Amino acid sequence: MRKLAERTQKSLSEIEANINILVQSIADNAESIKMQNKGVENIHNSINALQQDVQDNLTIANHSLQVSAKIDGISQDILEDVSKKKF
Repeated sequence: MRKLAERTQKSLSEIEANINILVQSIADNAESIKMQNKGVENIHNSINALQQDVQDNLTIANHSLQVSAKIDGISQDILEDVSKKKF
């Protein structure tokens, strides 16, 4: 009977040690997931900032195109006026 009690106690100690290792592993995994989540959040924020920069650049490019078209029209008007004048 004594041997059975000793083996049971030893088995319980081993089970407890395994449970403690498992609990620590779960805690480590949870921390790793939190860190990965922060990394994904940072990537998401960077993508949003990049998207805003691209949108701003597109707005500037469109404005530049409009200004260029106006300048082209003015240049054409000047050329027409100059060609009508006799020097």
